[in-house]
Amino acid sequence: MLDKKKRTLIIVESPNKVPTISKILKDAGYNKCVVKASVGHICEIQNGGTYWNTGVEPENDFKTKYAVLADKKKIVSELKEQVELADEVYLATDPDREGEAIAWGLKKFLKIPAAKCHRVTFHEITENAVLKAFEKPRNIDDALVNAAHTRRIADRLIGYRLSPEARRKVQAKSVGRCQSAGLKLIADLERKIIDFVPDEYGELTLNFVKNGKEFKAKYFGCDGKEVKRPSYDYCVEVTEDCKKSTKQGDWFTVSDIKYKNKNSFPKPPFITSTFQQEVSSKLGISTKRSMEYAQKLFEGLNIDGEHIALITYIRTDSPEFAPEFLPILEKHVKSKYGKEYFAPIKEAKKAETAQDGHEAIRPVDLNMTPSKLAKLLDDKDLVKVYEIIYKRTVATMMAPAVTGETTYTIKCGKHEFHMVSKELVFDGYQKVYTYKDKDKTDDELVKETFSKGEVIDKSYSPSMTAVSKTTTPPARFKEATLIKELESCGIGRPSTFSTILSTLLDPSRGYCEVVDGCIVPTEKGMALSDFLDKSFGDIINVNYTSEMEKDLDLIANSKLDYLSFLKNLYNKLEETAKKVSGGPRPKAEPSDRVCPECGKPLVFRTGAYGRFLGCTGYPKCKYTEKVGNQ
Repeated sequence: MLDKKKRTLIIVESPNKVPTISKILKDAGYNKCVVKASVGHICEIQNGGTYWNTGVEPENDFKTKYAVLADKKKIVSELKEQVELADEVYLATDPDREGEAIAWGLKKFLKIPAAKCHRVTFHEITENAVLKAFEKPRNIDDALVNAAHTRRIADRLIGYRLSPEARRKVQAKSVGRCQSAGLKLIADLERKIIDFVPDEYGELTLNFVKNGKEFKAKYFGCDGKEVKRPSYDYCVEVTEDCKKSTKQGDWFTVSDIKYKNKNSFPKPPFITSTFQQEVSSKLGISTKRSMEYAQKLFEGLNIDGEHIALITYIRTDSPEFAPEFLPILEKHVKSKYGKEYFAPIKEAKKAETAQDGHEAIRPVDLNMTPSKLAKLLDDKDLVKVYEIIYKRTVATMMAPAVTGETTYTIKCGKHEFHMVSKELVFDGYQKVYTYKDKDKTDDELVKETFSKGEVIDKSYSPSMTAVSKTTTPPARFKEATLIKELESCGIGRPSTFSTILSTLLDPSRGYCEVVDGCIVPTEKGMALSDFLDKSFGDIINVNYTSEMEKDLDLIANSKLDYLSFLKNLYNKLEETAKKVSGGPRPKAEPSDRVCPECGKPLVFRTGAYGRFLGCTGYPKCKYTEKVGNQ
């Protein structure tokens, strides 16, 4: 617990959080608190070793060598000085696995004594949340750290081991666990599109005019039975039958009228994936960009000279709000829109892989309306992203929209046509928010009413239109639909969706490209997916990747031993890779050079990024040198 008399160092990830947290603590009387930023991870696994330059030693219980990142040495040096001066150190990195791993790295490389090292997390950067977090500090969660490190090791083992094979066979830059599973989804869909054989069918409509307004009724069927997807020739036959009937005075007649109310319920609160999908579909903003905007809103912005955080933590898979927020939201809905617009939030169906570590994404303060924020910020896109989060949040606790639907059955002889009239009875949540344009009430509602037995004779100018159509191939993924599919298949987690897409769409890799807003695999992308499917199908596939994510969750919850997991992965990886490469990794080749740092011989090795010279004095000497393609 914070002590106002002690000099306290608080380390966060992002420099953008520093002003907000510093002000909160200063206003609360903690004048001896110093807030500094690590600017993300300060350490990473160091390349090297005998196993494909991974820096991991499978033969030694997967011992892994971490080292301070080169571009973080100055930050580490400055933070070390602050640690020496501090009586207490609080690691306040993000509340997820990566945040826990960053805290572990800070403790290790800043050499923070256990007695004065504390871990705190908060899901929103507000006075109440921040001060409450410091009341109950904890130790670093080893299980979360193990899960984060295991994921990193697993990705290295798979990427570094398989990338040379993929580079040799199809000139691919790299192979990744999640990115390759994502590529397979895209490539498999493209094959379905290529192999698609269209079917022809017909569409028949009855057109007529009443009081100067045009109406259309769609063909339903014959003798009370629905005819689904009729052929064009059949539609022509129906047209001829109806013409014969009308010539004999048997006109189109309204034979039945059915009315029902249809409820449209608001969607649940935002999780990371649904937020990314909604921003992509509504604003056309890329996943990467949308997460950058969300990060800014979470970390806080300078508004009227004050640094204010605007939304809760953005990497979450829980569609539930914190219990203390629910009465605040209820009061807001009732006071602003009336009691008739209020409805408790429907319990959302959670994904099997949901960790429920953090509440759903929402505004920190409902008094900060989008219109108010728009007057304070110049960045219009940032305001639009906030507006979507704000309005979606409010809509979740509103009553369903009610649409009245009247279905008219129009008969001519033995043939039936149906026409549906829609009318908005109660706007409900749509008073605040609609998810897509089609959620709005149809513009072409039938304003006229028709009575049972009404005859649509020549005064209505009836005519029939038969159109020949063909079925279309499945639609390619867009960013939003790919994220939805990744989530559905259990590939990746909230913190990784954006990275997966960025990798797949990276022009330097050349696996996929965006054409008219759709993700299309390139020839190289298809070739890579085919190669991985044929050669490493047991590892690079949707099911295996999904199961691995579940295993990582079990490790995070102390329900699975990480060493057992890594041993199983390593054995499976080697068994599969040797079949493709024809044997174990080539032994190091001698060179005529010596290490400039220790004087021992240098040897040629092969790693994930090609051939390199490495020192035989490893692990004591870690000198390496790129040698290009030889």
